Amino acid sequence: MPSAEHPVRTLGRDLMARYGRRLRRVMLDLGLTCPNRDGAKGYGGCIYCDVSGSGTGAARQRQSLEQQWQQGLARARKVNPQGPAAILYFQSYSNTYPDLEPLQQALAQMRRWADCAPILAVGTRPDCFSPEAAQLLAEQRESFAEVWVEFGLETTDAEVQRRIARHDSLESFHRACVLAGEFGLKRICHTMAGLPGERPDGLLRQVEEAARAGVEGIKFHQLMVLRRTQLAKMWVNNEVELLSPDVYVRMVADALELLPASVVVHRLVAEAPPEEYLAPSGWPPRAKVHSMIEHEMQRRGSLQGIKKPQAEACG
Repeated sequence: MPSAEHPVRTLGRDLMARYGRRLRRVMLDLGLTCPNRDGAKGYGGCIYCDVSGSGTGAARQRQSLEQQWQQGLARARKVNPQGPAAILYFQSYSNTYPDLEPLQQALAQMRRWADCAPILAVGTRPDCFSPEAAQLLAEQRESFAEVWVEFGLETTDAEVQRRIARHDSLESFHRACVLAGEFGLKRICHTMAGLPGERPDGLLRQVEEAARAGVEGIKFHQLMVLRRTQLAKMWVNNEVELLSPDVYVRMVADALELLPASVVVHRLVAEAPPEEYLAPSGWPPRAKVHSMIEHEMQRRGSLQGIKKPQAEACG
């Protein structure tokens, strides 16, 4: 639990407590899509999402799933040469859309690596998560010690959803969290700070809704401008304001005070490959921002969960 020395319950500390080691995510790309790209709900994706679906782009480079895994495992083995080393993370696009067959085949292939990767994580949109998808992931608990499903929340504001061309809803997020909970899956919520049109308390509202949904984990992201996105055009035309590191640090510290102490913080700040990154400029490295956030909590004499969210947990 959070303490004066460690005011945030980070994933690294949680893994050390439960597995005696840190596990490195191995990102896997199935080359899928999402309803916000194929025309079911929209075209071009959310304004901040690049053509790789915020993933590695490995499938577009014709890398097989086995190649992706072996490359990622080799990096993970540098930290843990023996025993458990990795988290299998199906990251790009919406991995339960447009149907479950690609994911089902991939899981059948990857189950043999469960000793090396005791945790399976699957990212998808809340509106792409069905009872059949929940059942498929729940079945993987026979092979993996833990199964996580990662849902984007990004905003609680319907108008902001429209402005970022996301075409999903807060209600959809809560339905998906309830369904995942019913099947015994751990739910990881993705939040976003600094979206166009977001209210000053937008990140606080996201954390309150995440607490209400009963999520077990959360990721904090700042709005970044990546190449090959709709946001890049807006940035060039000076149509969007981006957060400074100091403002972001204070926003996340405020949000952490509302986040229940039981929730594991999987990420405090986002990062992107330099070749894809455009703005904001002048940000410190990820580890430095992480340190800045914890130092801000210590400066305040504060801890994760020190304030109670207004919304009560459900699901």
